[in-house]
Amino acid sequence: MSIKIEPLLESIRASFWFLPSMILIFTVIIATITIWIDISLLWKLKSYFPIIYSAEVGAIRSLLGTIAASMITVTSIAFSITIVALTLASSQFGPRLLRNFMKDRTTQTVLGVFIANFFYCILVFCALSLEEPYNFRPGITVIWAILMTSVSIGFLIHFIHHVSVSIQADSVVEDVYCELKESIDKLFPDSPTNDLQHDESTDKELGNNDYIFSKKLRSEHSGYVQLTDFSPLIKQLIASDLQLQLDFSPGDYVVRGGVFGLLHAKQPIEEKTLDSIKKHFILGSVRTPVQDPVFAIGQLVEIALRALSPSINDPYTAITCIDKLNSTLCNLATRDFPKSHFKDEDGQPRLHSKALTFLDVANSAFDQIRRHAKDNTTVTIRLLESLEELALRVKNEEQYQFIEEQIKMIFDQQKSLEVAQLDAKLVINKIEQIEQRLTANKT
Repeated sequence: MSIKIEPLLESIRASFWFLPSMILIFTVIIATITIWIDISLLWKLKSYFPIIYSAEVGAIRSLLGTIAASMITVTSIAFSITIVALTLASSQFGPRLLRNFMKDRTTQTVLGVFIANFFYCILVFCALSLEEPYNFRPGITVIWAILMTSVSIGFLIHFIHHVSVSIQADSVVEDVYCELKESIDKLFPDSPTNDLQHDESTDKELGNNDYIFSKKLRSEHSGYVQLTDFSPLIKQLIASDLQLQLDFSPGDYVVRGGVFGLLHAKQPIEEKTLDSIKKHFILGSVRTPVQDPVFAIGQLVEIALRALSPSINDPYTAITCIDKLNSTLCNLATRDFPKSHFKDEDGQPRLHSKALTFLDVANSAFDQIRRHAKDNTTVTIRLLESLEELALRVKNEEQYQFIEEQIKMIFDQQKSLEVAQLDAKLVINKIEQIEQRLTANKT
């Protein structure tokens, strides 16, 4: 499967129309089969199940009408509950979290089942109206309608419980963390060794020697870079003997007409070559976690910042977010980051892209929370405890640099504040413990 369809699949998973539509199509097939069975095998089934076929057609019409009316009412209630949940999520956790609620399979399935039950009753009702009673006597179709109604009642009970659980802060944070963990597992493979030093300084510069012709790649429209299809891109660069310098990474915003890359060649570059290169990049109106782990980290950070705001004032939710972010960074500390420089088999450089580093990811996780939590000693101490835990797992100088910079900025923030002496002492003691762990780990 081509990686280019990942943003499309992501948008489908976050829609309220796809799964209910699939359930609706399945319902049409089931309705067709049950009606055909009742028409084709009426006399045989009537002899085996006389009670099923003894009901009057008028009573069946009344039953189907009641079920259909009830289902459309319940569907309206379900939609109302969903909208209320989305409104609460938007106001308390941030509008970007709506995507996670819309991806919820339980909500999509419940809406699909309710609409399917209603539509099934309508189809059978129409079949009763088009055929004479002695040609089509509902039996299996009615039993199936009753079974679907019973299942729908069960789904309604489960849906109310599910919504009650899903809007809780801990559940929201856990869902975002699980998505972040899944994204990291895909983008960052486990490191085969403990040496995570990456040195790409030996790569040749692009545009040297015979690659004397250059042309800028300009974006045809504005949007966020959602995906770069590296594998076919590199193959095309090798086949066409081209070199490419990219100035962006997934998650960056590109304006229309803006330069996002520089292409080098040994001969003049044609426009069709530029167009074929651009097809390997997908831009969209929103960011996605397909190749952008900082996006999912930003969602956890946004929840923490809203929790720290004076209007919500929920430091324990912020602490939960810090714990999840710390778990993420500890996981990343032992993983290899994607290459930013690519060469062919002859050692000729083909692609230089904007590198995503541990420092970029870690700073995006801690910087904003550190700034907003400077007046909250409890949250500040939890930040330091997270840095202390991370200090036990650091493997290279970049990771040491991140921890040292963070504790220095926290120390500077605390010096500029008027806090209780005991609180200040707790923070200073924790900073000293982290420095000792870093020193011991280096040795």
